Amino acid sequence: MKPVPSQTDYKAIIISLFAAITFWIMNALNKEGYSQKISFPIHFTYNDSLYIPLQPLPERISVNVSGNGWNLLRKSFSFYKTPIQYAINKPLSTKFLNTGMLTDSITEYIHDVRVNYVVADRFELEFDKKITKEFTLKVDSINIPLKERYVVSSLINLNPKKITINGPESVLNEMDETILLKVPGKKIKDNFDDEITLPFAKNKLLKSNRDKVNVSFEVEELLK
Repeated sequence: MKPVPSQTDYKAIIISLFAAITFWIMNALNKEGYSQKISFPIHFTYNDSLYIPLQPLPERISVNVSGNGWNLLRKSFSFYKTPIQYAINKPLSTKFLNTGMLTDSITEYIHDVRVNYVVADRFELEFDKKITKEFTLKVDSINIPLKERYVVSSLINLNPKKITINGPESVLNEMDETILLKVPGKKIKDNFDDEITLPFAKNKLLKSNRDKVNVSFEVEELLK
């Protein structure tokens, strides 16, 4: 009958197994040829007083790197806070990210590993000229949501009557020079005096000198 291993024997086996695994991992990490995807913050520099991107620019860029296991392990646990600088000198003619230039910048940014290629969700860039244009505001008086038998009984006051919008030239040139404002609510029966949010207020490409305008008018019931 074989003897049952003691508790000391089990401890010895576990220690030996742990030591073997540790040795194997350390030996493996010392080898070359491993690859890893690492993410870096990126900041685009261009003349933002003259040009505007039509799509949000990437805030991070990923690259595939290779090298020693230990170096890759350290890189994967590193938190890169300083962004890689990517200069766009001619925004209107720059249609794609230059992966070669990015690779060179990242190579200078990190050490001990080899940068293989850039990994990105998209490489396309699209810029437009940034201009400022004036627009006239007008209330959509035909579609004011009044209660039945009620009418607008005064002039419709609008303040201001004109606004300026800053944004991409192509977008602003497609907009009608008169912006029609819809009065919110339903079954209005009382005099109206409130601020109306401009229809493009949430458009990140457009910036106006005003997000809201004041609209007021009087309402009366028709006599039977």
